[in-house]
Amino acid sequence: MRLALLALTISCLSLSSFTHAFETTSSKSTTVESLEIELSNKETQYSAFITALDDLNAQVTAEEDRLTRLRAQGKVLQTLRQEALLNMNEQYESMVDNPEQDIAQSQNDYRQSIINQTQNKNAIKASITNLSDAKTELAKANIDRFTLANNREALIEEIRIARVKRLRREFEKQDELEVYQVVTCDTQETLNKCITRGNRLAKQKASKTFLDKLFNVATESSLINQYKKDSAAQVRLVKHKVKAGEFSGQGNYGTTIIVEMQGSLPNNEACVLLNISARYCGYQEGQPSNPVVDETANSQQTAGLSDDTLMYELTVRSDQYDDEVFIDGVSYGSTKLSVMLSAGHHDINVTKPGYSDYQQQIRLSKNTLIKVELLKAAINLANGEKIQDILPGDELGPELIGVPAGRFQMGDMKGAGLSNEKPARGEQILKAFAIGQNQITVGDFKRFVKETNYVTEAESTNGCAAFIDGEPKYNSVLNWRNPGFSQADDHPVVCVSDIDSKAYLTWLSKQTEREYRLPNEMEWEYVARAGSVENYWWGNDIGNGKANCAYCGSKWSNRSTAPVKSFRANKLGLYDTVGNVWELTNGDKVVARGGAWNFAPKLARTSVRLELSSGFRSNYLGFRALREN
Repeated sequence: MRLALLALTISCLSLSSFTHAFETTSSKSTTVESLEIELSNKETQYSAFITALDDLNAQVTAEEDRLTRLRAQGKVLQTLRQEALLNMNEQYESMVDNPEQDIAQSQNDYRQSIINQTQNKNAIKASITNLSDAKTELAKANIDRFTLANNREALIEEIRIARVKRLRREFEKQDELEVYQVVTCDTQETLNKCITRGNRLAKQKASKTFLDKLFNVATESSLINQYKKDSAAQVRLVKHKVKAGEFSGQGNYGTTIIVEMQGSLPNNEACVLLNISARYCGYQEGQPSNPVVDETANSQQTAGLSDDTLMYELTVRSDQYDDEVFIDGVSYGSTKLSVMLSAGHHDINVTKPGYSDYQQQIRLSKNTLIKVELLKAAINLANGEKIQDILPGDELGPELIGVPAGRFQMGDMKGAGLSNEKPARGEQILKAFAIGQNQITVGDFKRFVKETNYVTEAESTNGCAAFIDGEPKYNSVLNWRNPGFSQADDHPVVCVSDIDSKAYLTWLSKQTEREYRLPNEMEWEYVARAGSVENYWWGNDIGNGKANCAYCGSKWSNRSTAPVKSFRANKLGLYDTVGNVWELTNGDKVVARGGAWNFAPKLARTSVRLELSSGFRSNYLGFRALREN
C-alpha cells in the first residue's frame, strides 16, 4: 500500500540536482543567488515530503487500529459461531421428539456465522498485507527523508562557500580614486616635508574612502558592516600619481592625487565578516579546508608560547565538591580554582573518589576557563583503559576502551535537530562496559569471513547501496570487499547490514567467550558525547580536519572512508564517533548514528538518528562492537 501523495511528492523531487553535493564543482561556477533559489525549492519539496510522510505514518497507525478491531471482532464471531452450533444441535435433538419442528432458522444462523467468520479472517489477512506494505513504504520513506535532509544540508554548505567566494571577489577589486587634500604647513616644517605630509594624508584618505566603498557596495553590506569595527580587511596601495599641488598665501598646501588600490581579506576575514565558521574560508574542492595561515602571526604566537615570562589566568570549575585539581602533576586543591600559569602546554587532571578522572591537555595562549563534568563510576575504570581479548591462535580481538557507568543528557540540546532527536532528556548508564576504540575494520571482518566462510547480504543478493545522483541506489558489484573506493585493512568495514554485523559479533562472542553486541542508542550517545553537551564532542562547530564528513576539511571528505584513528580521540579515548561511517546500533528499530564521509556536518551531530530498514547496507554504513563486563 502506498500513499498517492507520498509517491507524487517523491517523484517530483529531482534528487539529481543535488549531485553537486557529492561531486567536485570545479568544472562549473554556481552563484549564491542560484543556490539560494535551489535551496528554497528544495525546502518547499522537503516540507511537502514531510507532510506526505506524516500522512503515511497516520495510515500505518490507522491500519494497526483496524487490524486490532478485526481481531477483536474475530473473537466475538468465534463465540457467536459456537452459540449458533449449539443452538442448531439442540434443535436437532428436539426434532427427534417433534418431527414437525422447523430447524431451518437455526441452520441458516449457523451457516451465516461461518460466512461472517470467513469474511473476518479474509479481512484480517488483507489488513496484515496492507500493514506490511505500508511499513515497507514507511521504512523507504524514512531513508528518503534522510537523503533529502543530507542534500539540503549540502546546499547550505555550498551557499556558505559561495558567499565567501563572492565576498572575496567583491573585496579583491583594484580601482583608482582621485582625492584632494589640504594641509596647513607648520612654521617649523620645510616645504618638502609639508608636501610629503599632504600626499601621505591624501593616500590615507583614499584608502579609507576605498575601504568604506568596499564595505558599502558588497552584496551583504548590512551584515559585514556590523563586524567592520574590528575587521582585518586590508587595502594595498598599488601606485599613486600627484595630479596637482599648490601652495596658497595662507601657508596651506593643496594636493590632488590619483591612487590605485586593491582590497583583500586576509586569512579567515571573510568568514569573520559573514559570521560563519572559519572552515569555509579554506575550502577547496578535493583538498583539506584548512584556513589560510598568516606565517608572521604564527611565528609571533609560537614565540609567545615559548616565553616563560608570559602569564595567563587558568580558571577550573567543577560540578562536584571536594574534588582535587592537579596541574602538571602538582595538586592545587579543589575547585573553584584560579591560578596564573606560564604560556604553553599543561596537563589538567581533576579527581574525586567514586568518579572517573577528568583529563585534558591544554595549550595556554590566553586566559582560559575549563568547566569540568565528573561522571560517577559504578566501577573505577581508568579513563581510556584499553582492553583486548585473545582469539584462538593468539590473535588479538578489537581494541576496546573501558567505560564507567554515569549520567548524561541525551538528544538534541541546541534546538536545531530533527524531530526524532527530541526531546532532550537525562539518562543514566547503570553498568560499566567496554566498547570498540574504533569501528570494526576491514581486517577484523576479513578474519571472521576467513574462519566462517560467511557471505554477506550484499554478496548474496543485490549488492550494496551507494549515492548515485544524490540518493542511495544498490549496485550489484559493490560489497565489503569492493565498496566503490580503495580500502586497506585499517579502514572501517562497510556494505554490511545489521544482520551481517550481528553475525560477526555472535562469532566474536564464541571466540572470546565474552558477550559482544552492538551498543544501543543510549550507550552509543553516552560514549560519543564523552561528557559534552555540544553538537560534537569538541564543541558546536565541526571545525577543519577534525573528522571525515562532507565539507569537513579532510583529504577523504566526499571521497571515501579514512583509516581508523586518523583523527583525535574523544575524552573517553574513542575514535571516529563523528563521521567516517554511520554506526549501527541495537534496538527495536535499525538506527545508525554518527554521520559519514559523504554526509553534511550537521548530520554528524552527536544526537542525529538515521532510521533504516533491516537489511539495509551501503558504502557509508559500518558498526562498532560493545563488550559487556
